[in-house]
Order: sequence, then structure tokens, then C-alpha cells
Amino acid sequence: MPSGRRNLSRSGSGRPPQPLFASVDDVGKSKSGGGSSDSGMISPKHIPVPTLPHDSSMVFEVIMFVYTVMATVLQFVHLYRSVWWLSQSYTRYTINFYLIDPYLVGFIGTILARRFIYNGLCKILLTWSPPSVWPVVQQLLRLLLLGVVLTCLVWCAYHIMQNHPIVNIFYLCYPISVYFILFGLTISPFFDVMSHPSLIIEETKGRIISKPLHSCSTSPQTIREEVDFLKTDFNNRMKQILFSSVLNAYYAGFVPCCFAQSYLYYDVYWATQHLTFVWLGCFTMYLVHCYPIKYYDTLHQAALHLGKWAKIEGRSCHLPSHLWAESTLWHQGALVKHCKELYKAEGISNAAEPGNPTHTRFYAIFNNPSVLLCSLGGFQLSLVILQVVILVRVSEWYQVMSLTLLLVANYYTLFKLARDYLICFRVYKAEEMLQDKAGGG
Repeated sequence: MPSGRRNLSRSGSGRPPQPLFASVDDVGKSKSGGGSSDSGMISPKHIPVPTLPHDSSMVFEVIMFVYTVMATVLQFVHLYRSVWWLSQSYTRYTINFYLIDPYLVGFIGTILARRFIYNGLCKILLTWSPPSVWPVVQQLLRLLLLGVVLTCLVWCAYHIMQNHPIVNIFYLCYPISVYFILFGLTISPFFDVMSHPSLIIEETKGRIISKPLHSCSTSPQTIREEVDFLKTDFNNRMKQILFSSVLNAYYAGFVPCCFAQSYLYYDVYWATQHLTFVWLGCFTMYLVHCYPIKYYDTLHQAALHLGKWAKIEGRSCHLPSHLWAESTLWHQGALVKHCKELYKAEGISNAAEPGNPTHTRFYAIFNNPSVLLCSLGGFQLSLVILQVVILVRVSEWYQVMSLTLLLVANYYTLFKLARDYLICFRVYKAEEMLQDKAGGG
């Protein structure tokens, strides 16, 4: 029987599993790097990352609303710009406003402003609503606001049909079918970026509740359950990131082109390029907001406790090994047999199931999140460099204005990614040295 389990039984009292969810009052309890106190078992030591400024939900929605509205205006400029500077020009305005359908603008504005308005109302209601009744008030607010949004959309769509073919209405309603496929009949994802069980709720006193935190449990079953929850939580956030970024780019960049007059001539290549840049900008902005550095650190700590198994190939049947048991927390270097295969523990502590691709993938990605942040930072830097190169080469006024405004938002995202990467790299480098020192001792 493995030594870890035998020593636990001798001690007579194991450390009880800690809860999967915790409030900020419990943060200090999960940062000490606690773990199994069994002889021969080295527990992972955690160095918490420092607290960094992070945009609140309200601030982020203001930034996203301004960004998407700006992108929509720029796309209309690409489509309906005029040549007002010519002496024989019949207009004195930069844009041919009479060609723009005001009801289409209202439809797009309603979609883009829904979360901004919702978060503003939540901020106001939280000042007087007691925490005990806030879930009910929040649900009533969602239902009321949904009714108002649908009424505005139907009213705008009715007037749009008066001037455009009915088949074009499909372009307006297409994202609705995608929403039902991804989220079903729930309302909350339509208004909340993070509306799953790990939603971060900000109260007037500054407390944060229902935030997923690492529990530093010594129970292998609890560790695996925590990892499964964090994996689901990560995937839910990614699903919301992809849908929200595509939705914003769709209505800000694609829909205006769909409803442009058939006789209108515009630069299709530039409009498509603008649509792509808007989508990539929204995507990275949502990534930075939904995956803050503290969230990466939580996943990192869970990955250290989960551990990793390496499959040993070849004829190794003569090596002494144990049968893998799901109730045992295995030490580094342990050899186990599972499903007729031989595995070696490579993590500091190992609660993962050998051969489980989900556990293997979770450890590979979040064992050192600075690698992932470096990849995201490199992607954002490439996007900024590409836009700067294009900006140097263009000469049209609307192209210069378009790229310059988009670059401002991308610089802000690049700064956040670079800051998070540098801090994670230094913290996890020091943590790795601490683990090696503890292992050597």
C-alpha cells in the first residue's frame, strides 16, 4: 500500500477538505501553500501574485461600449464618406448622412448598449438593495430590460423592412440562433459577461463573493473536483468571450455592409479588414477582462496539486509499482499501473488520473500560465505592429483615422498583457526555485 495513505491512517486525523468556493475573507487561508503533511510527501508551495488594478464590470462595459460604437461609426465612414473638399462637391458634410438608415443605427445601438445599460442600472440598484434580495432584484431587472430591448429591436426591424428586402432581416436575427445553441433559454449571458456560477459580484462595500479560489486540499477527490469545476468555468468564460467578440464585430462591422445600398461603391477590402481588426480587438479585450492574473494564479495552484503522469513505454513490467487508487495522493516519482499501462508521477503531488487527457491538458496549460500569457502578448504585439505598418502605408484620411483609433484600444490591451506576463514570469520563476529547493531538501 502506498506510504502516503498508510501515514494518513496512522495520524488518526486528516486535514478536512476545504470548500471549493470561498469569500475574500478566506483568501489568506488558501495562500499559505498548505498540503499533505505526510512524511515523504512534499506539498506544493504557492507564492501569490500581487494584487493588480483590474477594471470593474462597469468600467469594462463603458470601454467596450465606446470601442464598439466607435468601430460602428468608422464602418459607416468607410461606406458613406463624401468628397466634400472638392469645389464641385454638392455636399458640405464628411459623410452622406441621408444614405444611412436611422432605424438600422438604432438596432445596432440597442444591441451594443444592452450590457452598458444593465451594469449601470445594477450599480444604481446595489446602492439601496439589501444583499439578501439582490438575486431577485437582479432577475427582475433582467426580465424588464429584456422586454425593453426586444421591443426596441422589433420596432427598428419593422421600419428596416420597409426599406430593405425581407431576406436582409435574416442578417439581423442570425446571432439569435447562435445564442440559443450556446446558452439555451437563459437570459443572464445576454447581459452578463460572466454569468455562470463563478460570477464575480461587486457590492458597494467592495467585497467579492462567489469567486473561485484554490482550497489547497489534501484530498485527491476534492482536488479532481476542483479541477473539473475550474475547467468548466474556464470553458464557460471562453464560450462567452468568443460569442461576445463575434457579436460585437458582427453588428459593428458586418451588418452596416449588409444594408448598404446596391448602387453604393465602397472599398470591400478595407471594410473587411476593419471588421477583422474589430473582432480581434474585442477578443483580446474580453480575454484580459475575463481571465485576470488572479484567475490564472488560481488555475496554476490547482494544477500544481493535480500533478502529471508520464506514460512509460517499452517493456517495463519488472519495475516495482502500485495499482493506481483514486483515494491516494501520490508523491513525485511514484510508479503506478492503470488500465494495463505503467505511469510515472512527475508532478510535486499527483491526484490526477493517469491517462486522463483532461487532467493532462489542464496541467500542461496552467502549470506555468506565463507561457500562455506570453503567447497572448505576442499575438497582441503582432496585431499592433501589423496595424502600425498598415498605418504608415495608407494616405486616405478615413483610413488614418480608423487605424489610429483602433490602435489606442489595442495599446491598452497590450499594456495589460505585458504587465501580467512580466509579473507571472518572475513570480512563477521564484516559485519553481522554491519547489526545487524543497524537493532537494
